[in-house]
Amino acid sequence: MPRRSVAQETASPSIDLLQKALTMSFFNVRSFASRRWLLSVLAAPLAALALCGYAQAAYPDKPITLIVPFNAGTTPDIVSRLLADAVGRDLGQSVVVMNRVGASGIIGTQATIAAPADGYTIAYANVATLAINQSLYKKLPYDADTQLAPVALTGFVQNVLAVRSDLGVKDVAGLIDMAKKQPGKLTVASGGNGTTGHLSAEMFKSMAGVSIVHIPYKGGLEADMALMRGEVDLVFENITSIAPHLKGGKITPLAVTGAARDSRLPDLPTIAETGLKKYQAVAWTGYVAPAGVDPKILDALNTAFNKALNSPAVKQQLAAQAYEVHTGPRQDLFDLARKERPVWADVVKHSGAKLD
Repeated sequence: MPRRSVAQETASPSIDLLQKALTMSFFNVRSFASRRWLLSVLAAPLAALALCGYAQAAYPDKPITLIVPFNAGTTPDIVSRLLADAVGRDLGQSVVVMNRVGASGIIGTQATIAAPADGYTIAYANVATLAINQSLYKKLPYDADTQLAPVALTGFVQNVLAVRSDLGVKDVAGLIDMAKKQPGKLTVASGGNGTTGHLSAEMFKSMAGVSIVHIPYKGGLEADMALMRGEVDLVFENITSIAPHLKGGKITPLAVTGAARDSRLPDLPTIAETGLKKYQAVAWTGYVAPAGVDPKILDALNTAFNKALNSPAVKQQLAAQAYEVHTGPRQDLFDLARKERPVWADVVKHSGAKLD
């Protein structure tokens, strides 16, 4: 038996009810002329409703756009393209990734909000767009809680604290010592104001009691390249993005930012292990849609993402990217965002980082 689409399940009951009402009315009218009149009055709405149900019969019946508000080649882009392929196969339609870069994910998020709420535009969202920006920007031009709908919380990834190799620093203690002896001389790059790279650095500076100048770049890839060229001294960057550059000899990793060591870099301690005992900064990611999308469509998308994440092939590829998979209901994403907003608001407050 063929699977009924999301739209068919929504539209068919309304058509059935109207058909039953017509049938009852038809047989309760005694004269032939009255019956003809009744049919002429009600046939048009019935036909329109039937056509509407037919037009909405198959979600998705065209490609879905997945907006990624960050650069190609970064963790958001790598993970999104992998999941887009798997989700598209499950739904029977292509999921086309579109990078809309800038302003800590704000440009891509606004483009998502402006899209029709029909389930054909979804977007990558993360700790920056759903939790950090809320306190970093004095006038954030969107309200995630009212203008977006959660699709899925898909996973977590740590950052790596790395320095340029010719800096002569071999561990976190050495970096802190150098920063204290030369306040304001060292520079830390990030993929932009408000990113986890930026706020991970601000948390580090605050807890270590050091002054390091933050230099924002357009994206994480640009920040990594700046470090490799020797333009800056250090970065806090997603493992997924920076791992390919660690073998070239130009970058020295010092520690990871999560609560536990990462399996890909088991020799690297956590920053907490090095002495900053309460330090922990992990990037989490997921997907959203414009507010107003039919909940049944959102549930169908959530199911497709969970199925993709549970696929052994996808899990293996994500593990190779140091990405920790999460599956669950749609609301997990917004529940986590609301839980972490106060944490990052405190980091922003103590660092003095603010954007207009």
